[in-house]
Formats: sequence, structure tokens, C-alpha cells
Amino acid sequence: MYNSHEYMIRYADKSFDEVPFGGADSFCLCQSFYVPSFNKTYETVGKKEIAYSELAAKTFDLFGGKYKKVGMVLSPQISVRLVQMARSARFGSLTVTDSCEVFEADPAVQFAALTLRMPDGTAIVLFRGTDDSVIGWKEDLDILVKKGMPSHQLAVEYLEKAASENDGEIIVCGHSKGGNLALYAALACKDETRERLRTVYNIEGPGFHNYDWYSTKPYLDILPKYEHLVPTSSFVGMMLAHDNDFKVVKNAMHLGPLQHDLSFWQIEGNQPAYAKGLSVQGKLNNAFLKRLTDLIPEQYYDSIEKVANSLVKGMGQLYLTGLVQNLGSSLRGVVAAWKALDPSLKQDVLTAFRDTPAAVVGAVKDVAKPTKEADGEEPANVPAETQPALA
Repeated sequence: MYNSHEYMIRYADKSFDEVPFGGADSFCLCQSFYVPSFNKTYETVGKKEIAYSELAAKTFDLFGGKYKKVGMVLSPQISVRLVQMARSARFGSLTVTDSCEVFEADPAVQFAALTLRMPDGTAIVLFRGTDDSVIGWKEDLDILVKKGMPSHQLAVEYLEKAASENDGEIIVCGHSKGGNLALYAALACKDETRERLRTVYNIEGPGFHNYDWYSTKPYLDILPKYEHLVPTSSFVGMMLAHDNDFKVVKNAMHLGPLQHDLSFWQIEGNQPAYAKGLSVQGKLNNAFLKRLTDLIPEQYYDSIEKVANSLVKGMGQLYLTGLVQNLGSSLRGVVAAWKALDPSLKQDVLTAFRDTPAAVVGAVKDVAKPTKEADGEEPANVPAETQPALA
């Protein structure tokens, strides 16, 4: 087993004819797409078809031409991976045909997508996950308290555009929030577009507001080509109403939250290295987050959003890096914003989360219950063939 860095060394000169596109390639592409300025760089070449290797190299130059950390929570290895891919024959065979980025404060929108074309004409649509911006993290909260958000519609429109501009099959990839967008776009797109999808990679993306999508025909239609991947101690992938058709991937990082970083995901050949099931921590996360989602009454969603908007404005920072660098003033701003809130809003938020301790206790009890599996592992990670398996 090895990580994406080793994968790119081993497969740098392997064409997609020799070794077809696999899960490891989706890891590499999603990870590199977190490097800022892809869209800005693409616009400088006049929005024409350009070699991925050239766009990656130009993006790295615009990025400062240095290997440096991209924000506070993203892997410092991302810029290294980008240069590796730019220099490889495998990814150098790809061309970029389109790029899009939308960044707005109210409502919160942090959306970015990229379309690549393989030598055989297959299109690869990438959706970026949450970046270092406070707006991006605010949008993550919107996934919880809104039945829909602007990025969902943007993802559908972008996938339809990619389908109209490319004749072949389509591979859709996304990590974290990008995985959520990838799945949503695959479900909400036109039937004829969905029929052209070769694979949908949802790499530890959170679920939806409720379970409605998982009983629809579009969901059942994509199951045979749906790769929902989570690490052994998944947290983000266990959030909200999600399906149980996920496959668990081995991870070199033992600390649960850091398993979200694609640098630690393990690979065998050009595919993910699969584990037997979630770890105990992963099972606890799953049980707790499911209970928490069920426990927050919908009547408080609007209050939660209003409070979050006020606290974000009070923070006075656009990026998490700035938050850390100006922690004192940011915290004072948040405290002042909280004090200035209408008392009824504060009470709504406190009431909405009052059962959190009970959710923790309930999750522990759920995981402690004996299972039918003799070895205590999760059931085999095989997608349901006829009915969706709900969390």
C-alpha cells in the first residue's frame, strides 16, 4: 500500500490506455484542485483547451512558485502533488476545457469546478471541497440548515454544461463538500446526462438534509457506478442523512479528523486500499451524527443560520489563516456579535443543541450493541442492488 505521492511516482508514465482511470486518480485530481488560482490561471489563457500539465505549471507559478501550505487546514503537500502531476505523462495527457469559480458572501457560496478531457474523449468533472475561506465553512453549515444551497444548483448547471461540450462518457469527482456536490449533480441532472456518467466519486462528502434522494430512481440508477469512499474513522462523510453504500478505505493517519486529508488515504494498484469496515471511532461518529441530525428540530434552522451569519461577520476575517493570525481581535468580535444578538435567537440555538450530550450517550450505546456479524465488523461494503441502504 502507498499514498498518492508514491502512486504518482509509480504510475507517472502509465497512460490511461495501459492503466484505466481509477480511484487513485480521483484522489490526486481532487487533492491538487485545492490549490488556489486554477480559474484565474485558466482565464489568462483565453479560456481555450489547454494541457493540464501547462495549466498546473502556470497555476503553481501564479501561486508563487513555492511549495507552501494552502491555508490552515489543507495539506502542505498539495502544491507538491500539483507539480508532480504537471510533470507526469499520465496526467499530462489530460487537457482542460473549462473552469468555473463563484465566491459570494451572502448567501455563502464557495464553488469551484474544472473540466478535463482524457485522450479517449471522456470528460472528468471536478468539484472542489471546502477551502480555507470562512465563507466556505459557513456554506458547510448551510448544508445542515438548508434544504438546498446555491452551490447545488451551480453544480448541476456545470455538469450539464460539461455534458453539452463533450460527446463521450463523464467521470464526476469531488472530495468533502465537493463529494456532496458531485453526488447531487449526478442525481439532479437530466436523465440523458446521467446515462453518460461512467463513475461518480464521492470522497467523504457529507450527506443531504434528509433521506429523500436515496429512495429515488436517479439514485438507484447511479448505484452501479457510484463510488462513495470514506476513511476508517470518517467524520465528515458521516454527517447528515447519508447512504450506507460507502466503501471504507485504509488510512495511514490514526487521528480521526486528520484522516479527511487525502494525503493519508492508502492505495493498492490504482484503486483505494479497502478496509473491512469502519473503526470503532468511525462507528461512534456515524451513530452520533445521525442522532444529532435527527435531534435538531427544523423550526430552529433559520435561527441557527442567522446566528452563524452574525458571528462570521463579527469575526471580521475572510480566511481561517487570518483568523489564527488575528485570533484575539477575531474572538472579541465574535463575543461582541453574540452579545448583540436578539435574546430569542440565542435561546433558539441553545435549545436546538441541548440534546447533544444525550446524542453522545446514545451513540455509545448504539455502537456497544452486539451485531449479527460474528467478527463485529461492518457488513461487506457492497452497494445494494435493488434498494438503497439508509443510514
